[in-house]
Amino acid sequence: MELEKILHEWEKDAVIDQTEPGKELIRIPLLHSKYLNFLTKHKMASKKVNYDYLRMRKVKWEYYTGKMSQEELAEYGWEPFQFTLKSDITTYLESDNDLIKLLEKKVYHDESVSVLEAILGELKQRTWQLRDFINWERFIGGQ
Repeated sequence: MELEKILHEWEKDAVIDQTEPGKELIRIPLLHSKYLNFLTKHKMASKKVNYDYLRMRKVKWEYYTGKMSQEELAEYGWEPFQFTLKSDITTYLESDNDLIKLLEKKVYHDESVSVLEAILGELKQRTWQLRDFINWERFIGGQ
């Protein structure tokens, strides 16, 4: 699920119905399950993108160092890279568009993980918030 959709979902799910605190208590495990599912998917996606990045970085390193065979060049549809100094390889790798796109995907999933962990933290606190709300209502009601 996209980060914007997660934020939109949380905007709806964060609202607590003060007229039915008991129902809200029952809702907590359902919401926890929902956001834990999202969290797991984004953590796995982040790891997959990281592995894809590492594999592509090796391929690009071979390309920029001239160690890629003609068959591999044909497979990727690339032309042989002009000889470059060993000290310049890092610059080429850091500015490679394919690698940057993979890093952007990883950052996106990592940010989604961060948001989802914050949401789950809020859900953990919701039980206490509802308990305090119920106690406040009892106090106001004279009990």
